[in-house]
Amino acid sequence: MKKILLTMIVILTLTLVMAPAALASEDYYSVSDTAGVLTQAQKDELNERAEEIAEKYRCEVVAVVVDNPDENDTLQYAKEIYKACGYGYGDDKSGVMLFLNLGVGEYALTTYGYGKVAVTGYGWDEIMLNEDVLPLLEEDQYYEAFSSYLDRAEMCLMLARDDVAPDAGEEPLAYADEKLSYVVDAAALAPRGGNYVIDETETLTGAQIAALNEKAAALSEKRKCALYIWIVDLIPEKYARTMNDMERYADAFYEKYDLGWGDDKNGMVLLLETGDVPGERDCVINAHGSCTGIFNALTKERMLDNHIVPLFIDAFDNGNFYRVADVFLDEVDDEFSIDITMWLTVKLLVVILVPMLIAWIICSGWKSKLKTAKIARAADNYIPADGFKLTGQEDTFLYRTTTRTRIERDSDSSSGGGSRSSSSGRTSGRKV
Repeated sequence: MKKILLTMIVILTLTLVMAPAALASEDYYSVSDTAGVLTQAQKDELNERAEEIAEKYRCEVVAVVVDNPDENDTLQYAKEIYKACGYGYGDDKSGVMLFLNLGVGEYALTTYGYGKVAVTGYGWDEIMLNEDVLPLLEEDQYYEAFSSYLDRAEMCLMLARDDVAPDAGEEPLAYADEKLSYVVDAAALAPRGGNYVIDETETLTGAQIAALNEKAAALSEKRKCALYIWIVDLIPEKYARTMNDMERYADAFYEKYDLGWGDDKNGMVLLLETGDVPGERDCVINAHGSCTGIFNALTKERMLDNHIVPLFIDAFDNGNFYRVADVFLDEVDDEFSIDITMWLTVKLLVVILVPMLIAWIICSGWKSKLKTAKIARAADNYIPADGFKLTGQEDTFLYRTTTRTRIERDSDSSSGGGSRSSSSGRTSGRKV
């Protein structure tokens, strides 16, 4: 028995050690598929893109698919394969790896070196999986999932580094450092420096910026939510592909300069792109901190569709971008007022109606206990189960009837009637 157990342990150990090595020797590519879910043409295309990303950002982007039902620790298995295959760029082995083990139906996303800083450090690993990869994997669209994964990984690396990879030994710059080089001191931004309006394009006049700053400062203090207006010429192409990409571009700006009100960094950003690119004039609204509870996706879409976008489109004809920013501040203030009103209404209902409901339930319970007697519709309830038995009889007269008949008498009878005179002269007797 001991020999059998020892043999099994040795076999399992060799499997764990040799499986990654086998993968490394047989299929060492950035995109490796030993499960056969990709065609050779698809693997070649994905590998070419992965190599371009690695050279451009000095961070390898890896996708590996295996089919090993004997390995249950997917995360540890992924790390072993990453190491055994020699993945990673440079001395710190910078890389991002999406790992799928179809044998157990599990996945893992691991990051190393600069890949860990650019992806995990910004919290985009969850976004990469939940929004880009998993929905496609659930439909067994592996090529589309890996392609979307490469796109998202490149976007993450681009946000963290310059558009062009720096020379060897040169410290890479975050993209926002170049794009917003005019911001000399981040302390100038609100709420520390009072600057809520950032206009890269000089679209607004000095007086308009001053007016918007004053209004934004007052509302930010009132609502404890910092309100920013950011006007740019053109958003970089790879950040303008979708609205989600634009929102993350605004997120990077928000995080770069540590914006927001209070410890929760409550705040909102209206990002306006005014560059003259047909079909690419876009605007987004981002919410942070506790503001996300009020300004959810539906609220932001309603604000954009009903108020911001129509004015924004008209502004390209009339030049009134100030109106767009001013209405944004008004709409945010109104939404806060609506939220407060709804909160007070709910509170009022809870304070008044809930006690009334509880009282009604209690009183109804008490009242139901008083209704134990009910009207009987038949005599069955009064008859014993063994039938009716007469044990005695008695006549009781409750009433007596007396009949009186008048007797008529003849007036000539000698037995009575008439009147007699006595010696006293008085009359006595009566008529019968």
